[in-house]
Amino acid sequence: MSEHPNVNPARESYDAIAKGDLDYIRDNLLAEDVVFHVPGQGSLAGDHTGKADVLTYLGKLGDQTESSLRYDPDAFLADDEHVAVLLRIRGNRDGKILDGRGVHVFRIVDGKIAERWSFPYDSYVIDDFFS
Repeated sequence: MSEHPNVNPARESYDAIAKGDLDYIRDNLLAEDVVFHVPGQGSLAGDHTGKADVLTYLGKLGDQTESSLRYDPDAFLADDEHVAVLLRIRGNRDGKILDGRGVHVFRIVDGKIAERWSFPYDSYVIDDFFS
């Protein structure tokens, strides 16, 4: 069975984040009116709206983790509008080590990421890591 085409922008976003290639994300993966929904109480929580705000958020993730943050997908589940990704989240920040699991849900429109929701399995761990 072949992979649903909506998986591509989600998969490519993780590869580009790992490489720190925000230009690729901006130019190829994000819809103009993209929104990233980030839960929790941490310094980066909240809705990040529009390409510039999402890229600022991703840049801060890289800066705060000294580019160590990695999303390692375990599985992609896709239909004609959404992609759900089961993933492992790892990184280092100020002597703290993050090694957790979570789910991202993407809404894909015309092959671009229009929205992304983040659901960590343990939001307290994420809040502590980014506090």
